[in-house]
Amino acid sequence: MAAPNALFAVFAVTDAAAAAAVEARLLTISPWLYLKVGTGEWLVVAPNATTTKELCDRIGLGTVDPVGRGIVVRAEGYYGRNSKSTWEWIATKQGAELGISAPA
Repeated sequence: MAAPNALFAVFAVTDAAAAAAVEARLLTISPWLYLKVGTGEWLVVAPNATTTKELCDRIGLGTVDPVGRGIVVRAEGYYGRNSKSTWEWIATKQGAELGISAPA
């Protein structure tokens, strides 16, 4: 059985302009998947070998063509209270076949 996809949390994006720019970049990371969970906050599912630096650079929060500041954390486990649809999204997407995309 293949390893599950990696789950990342993106949060603390500095301001509305940076959040809009990050969201625009999230649209371009196909076949990776994301779910907006709040203002300047997203969950991202990417292939298991993806690093936090790689995700930061691809969405504009790293050192490559930055659009703002924020935090990206790889979640090895999770727990909390949220809508049922959020937990279903995580469970479904972590097991999804994502394919391979070239680095941005």
